[in-house]
Amino acid sequence: MGRGAFCYNIRMKAKPEVCDMLLKAIEQTCEVFFLTDLSGTIIYVNPAFEGLTGYSSEEVIGKNARILNSGENPPTLYREMWATIKEGKHWTGRLVNRRKDGTTYTDEQRICPLKDTDGKIHLFLATRRDITRDLQLESQLNQGQKMESLGLLAGQISHDFNNLLTVIIGSMELIEEDLKPESAGQRLAREILRSSKESAAMIKHLMMFARHSEGRSKAITLNEPLREMQVLFDGLLGKNVSVAYTLAPDLAKARLEPEQFKQAVLNLAVNAKDAMNGTGGIMIKTYNAGPENIPPSLPEGPYAVFEISDTGPGIPKEALPRIFEPFFTTKPKGKGTGLGLSTVYGTVHQNGGNIFADNRPGGGAVFTIYFPALP
Repeated sequence: MGRGAFCYNIRMKAKPEVCDMLLKAIEQTCEVFFLTDLSGTIIYVNPAFEGLTGYSSEEVIGKNARILNSGENPPTLYREMWATIKEGKHWTGRLVNRRKDGTTYTDEQRICPLKDTDGKIHLFLATRRDITRDLQLESQLNQGQKMESLGLLAGQISHDFNNLLTVIIGSMELIEEDLKPESAGQRLAREILRSSKESAAMIKHLMMFARHSEGRSKAITLNEPLREMQVLFDGLLGKNVSVAYTLAPDLAKARLEPEQFKQAVLNLAVNAKDAMNGTGGIMIKTYNAGPENIPPSLPEGPYAVFEISDTGPGIPKEALPRIFEPFFTTKPKGKGTGLGLSTVYGTVHQNGGNIFADNRPGGGAVFTIYFPALP
């Protein structure tokens, strides 16, 4: 669509040079602009549209705007949108759309009906702003606040329960000694003791999730404890699980408690083994990261990064937001307490780091831990 036709269709009542200036502004702005006819056929897109969607203007002009549909928006949303703009009203909303490469993004969209000289709607002008990164940041901040609240609650509850269990275990040990050996009473007492001690172990996990670090931290590279764990992994994970290492030789140092970091890594590795049913591959990687490749919720700066991924089925999409919550588990009933990953979360944060869970594009889960790098 030519510049002259564009100016005509938006009813520019201005001098040609003003119209030309407006077009230059639209084509150079970072905001996405595009025009469609009444049926939704695209007749103009600006360069920002091409940058956001991956489609060139030649690929989309003459095509219906449905080319961007991701299939994730409810049909009622589109019906409401069309009903609003066909009445000559502005419509504002959020849509999840799909780029040319298949990836999805969320944009905040405003559609304005443009009327011709006779007062009839002639075109629709849409402006879009990619808010995917904003939503990710908002979600991560909300998750962090929720986990902080859960940590406070877990700390209060675990302290009270630990006191109660200490009394129960101590009392049952004394009662067991006074019972007739191998009697029904003694067997019941042993079962109570066993259950109480298991509960106490769970409480210790909760306390680890909630409390501040009491270990001695020091400046090390993450590669040091990982190399120390290689022999342990070989025996613990079994011969059917392979472990591949890609450790950055120039990895920056971070301040943390090595033994706590080892325990967190061990929990993640065992979790990966369970997810793969004891057969598959685990990839361990370390690297340096800067402002250009860190999650938006992290303060800018250099980071030393640990990443562990597996070849398992990955984490269900609906479980990702809750994966670090205490007692939440994707394992079958009786196969896990749901405290492993929450303990890892607590340990990482106690050492000044941040942990994120996601799925690898090729399948399998990936956990990434960021520790602020020392100067």
